[in-house]
Amino acid sequence: MAKAKIEADTLEELLRRPQYTEFLEAIGGWRFLAGQFVTILGTIFGVYLAAYVGFQRNLEYDRFVQAQQRSDLLMALREELKQNMDRLRKFNERLPANVGTGVLNTEWPHLRLFVWQAAGRSTSALDMPQIMIEVQSVYDDVNDMLNDADAHQMFRSLSSSNVYDRTRFKERLNDQLKLIEDSIFPAIDTATTASGQRLKQYSEQ
Repeated sequence: MAKAKIEADTLEELLRRPQYTEFLEAIGGWRFLAGQFVTILGTIFGVYLAAYVGFQRNLEYDRFVQAQQRSDLLMALREELKQNMDRLRKFNERLPANVGTGVLNTEWPHLRLFVWQAAGRSTSALDMPQIMIEVQSVYDDVNDMLNDADAHQMFRSLSSSNVYDRTRFKERLNDQLKLIEDSIFPAIDTATTASGQRLKQYSEQ
């Protein structure tokens, strides 16, 4: 019984084998299957490589855009700060310390802060925190001085009793201008140069 079953199984395999062989021959044999397998692998690798290259290009482009935005922001911030400094210097030069006419409230300058306020909404500002902190500090201190009601009063009503306070006010304003000239401008220029070099590297790639 067992022998008959084995012979039946063997006969079934013999009958099935030609069908399997005919199928392989019909589709091109093992070489065809190997070729299809290699083609599939090549397609997968090609798609992956194209996606990777595309991702790298997008990443480099994003970095280029960020560097460009940072460079533009630095240059605009420097120009606005320079204009404010020039106006403050001219105002400080005409402030009377010992003699002269008083200064009306309408003659006190106001800082122009369009670029500075726009910088606070820019992600590029996060790339240069130290510069932003220093500019913020100067603007806050100068704004406090320009909006000080007591300072407005003592420069409007000149008297021998407030000569020291007026002189001290002018010195403090000069100190702020010197800080901008000696510390903040060099830091902005250094950061602008670094951004320019980075932009050059990206443009050459």
